[in-house]
Formats: sequence, structure tokens, C-alpha cells
Amino acid sequence: MWENFDLWKFLAGLGLFLYGMSQLENGVKELAGRRFKVFIKKHTKNKFKAILTGTVVTALLQSSSVVSLMLLAFVGAGVISMKNALGIILGSNLGTTFTGWLVATLGFKVDIEHFIMPFIALGGLLAVLFPKRPQLFNTGLLILGLAFLFLGLSFMKDSISYLAENFDISIFADYGPFVFLLVGFFFTALIQSSSATMVITLSALNAGIIEFHAAAALVIGADLGTTITVLLGGFQGTVSKKRVALGHFLFNLVTDILAFLCMGMLILFITDVLHIQDKLFGLVVFHSLFNLLGIIVFFPFLKQFADFLNNRFSSGDERIGKFIHDTPVEDPEIALEALRNETGHLIQLVLNLWRMAFLQQENKVSNPKSRNFFKPKERFKDYYYQIKQLHGEMINFYGDIQKQSLTEEESLKLSRSISATGNALYAAKDIKDIELDLSNFRKSGNGTLNTLYSQFNEVSHMMINRTEQFLLSTEEGLFLEDLGKLMLDNQKNYDKMLEMVYDHSNRKHLEEEEIATVLNVNRELYSSCKSIILVLKDQKLNPEQAVQFESLPPFR
Repeated sequence: MWENFDLWKFLAGLGLFLYGMSQLENGVKELAGRRFKVFIKKHTKNKFKAILTGTVVTALLQSSSVVSLMLLAFVGAGVISMKNALGIILGSNLGTTFTGWLVATLGFKVDIEHFIMPFIALGGLLAVLFPKRPQLFNTGLLILGLAFLFLGLSFMKDSISYLAENFDISIFADYGPFVFLLVGFFFTALIQSSSATMVITLSALNAGIIEFHAAAALVIGADLGTTITVLLGGFQGTVSKKRVALGHFLFNLVTDILAFLCMGMLILFITDVLHIQDKLFGLVVFHSLFNLLGIIVFFPFLKQFADFLNNRFSSGDERIGKFIHDTPVEDPEIALEALRNETGHLIQLVLNLWRMAFLQQENKVSNPKSRNFFKPKERFKDYYYQIKQLHGEMINFYGDIQKQSLTEEESLKLSRSISATGNALYAAKDIKDIELDLSNFRKSGNGTLNTLYSQFNEVSHMMINRTEQFLLSTEEGLFLEDLGKLMLDNQKNYDKMLEMVYDHSNRKHLEEEEIATVLNVNRELYSSCKSIILVLKDQKLNPEQAVQFESLPPFR
């Protein structure tokens, strides 16, 4: 029997399918990623629109995990409310069933291998011939992804049909639906794609290897298994992200339990009421039907569900600030000191962000909420969002102080403090904008790029050390002179890097795009350094020194 099963063809089909899903996802995100984000922001004003948005975006992106991870970032940044986030999650579960509809209606009805040849040709040519034209290149990736998706399906379908010729289905008679549910759950959690599990299930059902009830149980298990991706992404982040991840898991858990308990009735409804006799079509209807059932059950209670999640985890974990939250604003002098200390804390967070971008002394990044051992890139993003959150907390505190009766001196201190926090955020944003470029330089096999990266790394190391020396120092007389020297050194480092890039011996080893990227990184690094110096000016210089500092040559 098993000699008829081509294992390698099956695994090749699975690999092609997953690769196709990945390329399709990347192509769509690059072509319309920003539009998807704007669409989500604009169409989440109420829970009904949120559900519809989740359905549409997931159907287009072909991945509920991608939408859910995007959602974690929105909630973590406070862009959308918990209630509307839950609405998007409900909709994304329905939207992800679109893959099954696509496969069931096309994948088993046409000669796939002949059907996809023009798509592979067109997609491959666009991707190879136009690598520097994003629209055409990403269109090529999208077409290739769709072609590989169907080619993988063809491989899996053929390998399983060979097995089905001599397969005795009675060996599964003793296995109850619960076993198939567990198989669906663990397999999907392992490969991180419920769509792939759905396609394998459709192939096995089409070949007659499993019965409809077993296939239905596999699909329910896959629906729950897909939540693992979001759990990994959310529980390593901020409190808001943890709540969204928990909400996603609980929604799927309750929906899948209901689907499993009502599986017999749902199947009878499909066969006897809807009169659907095609097994493949019936399975995708079942998948959509139980997700729609989950939406109907949860829809009236979204607000209560959101309130339940908002009460989970310690609310104190949301506060990044160390000094301002327990300080009364009614005493301006104490409040201003707390704000000044918090600014020092903010600078340290920015310096830690620098360390992460340049891979320097990562052990100093000690905030436990920033740790994500599974995804270093997500850890960097989480840390940046924490800096933004702290900045927001300080702005709120600033607003409360401003309402008090302040002397002229206190007003000046308050103004300088808020200027410092703004410059600290600018310094962080500049580094965030070049983090990917720095990573690419670090991994590049181009020796010239490696040399230029080493120079950037040296500048950042110097800046971090000198900034920390300023923060620790108490010798006020040296601040003006040393800070002026630091500003001049920053200008010299910027000019030195320009000379290195424009030098012919370096330029001939760089592509035009690489030259532009290096120049942009140099400009952003210079800007970030300058912003930190301005923070130090407001933190460490008195008003008279600050005026003298602003008259130095770099400011003229």
C-alpha cells in the first residue's frame, strides 16, 4: 500500500504551497501594505465595520496570522480600541476561509499543471527582469505565489491519489473525531498555516482517504492551531498586545468547541438543508459556517469581552514611566524634578535602542517587556513602541503640570523638559528608520559596505559612551565646552563618512542604490546624534549656557 505513496512528491507539494503562500502574501503586502493599514484604521469605527474589514483584508492577504500580527501593532500603539480589534479578529477568521473556497472551486476542477504554466512564465519574468521596479517586481511575486500555491496543491493531490488506490479506510474506523481535531491543531501549530492544513485535508477527502466527519474535525483543529502564531507574537509584547493575543485565542477556542459539539448538526444542515452533495464544496461551507456561527455568538458581547480582556494582566505593566506616575502635580517643583528624571530614563531607553540597532551590549537592554527571544526584529519594534508610549505618558504629565500656577522660572523648566522629550523621540525615530539598512549592511558580503558599517558602528559606540558620561557627570563647568565639542565631532563624523562614500575606490564597489542608502543612513545617524545632543543641552545646561551653546558654529 505505502509503496504507492510518493512521500517526496507530497513534501515537495507542501513546500511549494507554503512558499507560494509566502510569496503571495509578500507581493500583496508590498503592493498595497500601506493601503491595508489605512483601510484598517479608517474602517474600524464600529464593531460591524471592524468585522467586515477583518474579513475583506484577510481574504485579500490570504493570512489571518498576518492580519492579527498587524493588529497587535495597532493596538499596542493605541490606534484602535480593544473592542474594534476583537471585531477584526472575528472577521479575519471568516476571511481566512477564502483560501478553501479558491482551492475547492479551482484546484480540483481544472488541469492545474497546464493551467499555471502562463502564470509561472509571467511571474518569473516580471520578478527577474524588473527587480528595481517595485510595482512590477511585486506583481511578479504575487503571480508566482499564486502559481506555486496551485502547483503545490497539484503535487499533494497526485501523491495522495496514488495512496488512495490501495488504501483501506477502515483502519481509521476506531479513531474518533477528537483524534483528528488534535492532529489538525498540532500540525497547523507546527507549520503555522491553517490554509496548508485545509488543502491537505481537501486532498485526502477528494482521494477518499478520510471521511467527511474526520475532515471536518481536522479543519476545526487547524482553526485553533493558527492562534499559536499570534500567541507567540503577543505574549512577548506590551500589555495591550497580550490582551489581543488572548482575545484571539479565546474566540477561536470557544468557536471551535461549539463547532466540534455541533459538528453533526452542521453537517446535516449542509447535506439535508442546503443539499450540498460535493464533499469538497461541503467542507469549505462547513469551515465558513462555523466561523460565521462564532461571529454570531460573540457579536452581541464584544464590549463585555473587551472589558474582560482589559481587566486581564496588571494595568501597572502598561506604564513605562518610572518617576512621573506617583508624583503629585500640585507641587510643581517636585513634579518638574520627576519630569527631568523621567527624561533621563527616556534617554537611556533611546541609547538601548541604539545598542539593539548596532548589536552593541544587548545585555544592557534590561526591560523585561522588550524581550522577545523568538523574533529579534519584533523585539526592536516593541522597544521603539515603548519609547513612544513613555513619550505619550510624559506629554500627559506635562499637560497636568501646565494647568498649575507656575512661576516664570518653572514655566521655562517645563518648556525645556518637553523640548528634551521631543528631541529624544526624534533620536529614536531616526534610528528606527535605518535599523533595517544597518541589518542589511551587517549581513552583506560586500567588503566596502562592511567597512562603512564599521564606521557607523564606531560613531554610535562613541555617542553612547559620551552621552552616558554626560548623564553621570556632576561637573557643571565642563558641560558647555564638552557638549560643544561633541556637536563639532558629530559634524566631523558626518563629513568623514561623506568623504569615504565619495572616494572613488569605495564608490566603484557600490551600486547606485547602495550609495543612496549609505548616504541616507549617514544623514539619519547625524540627525539622531544631534537630537541627543539637544536633549543633553536641555538636561544639563542652565539657561545662560544654553543660549551660549546655541551660538556655537554648528548652529550658525
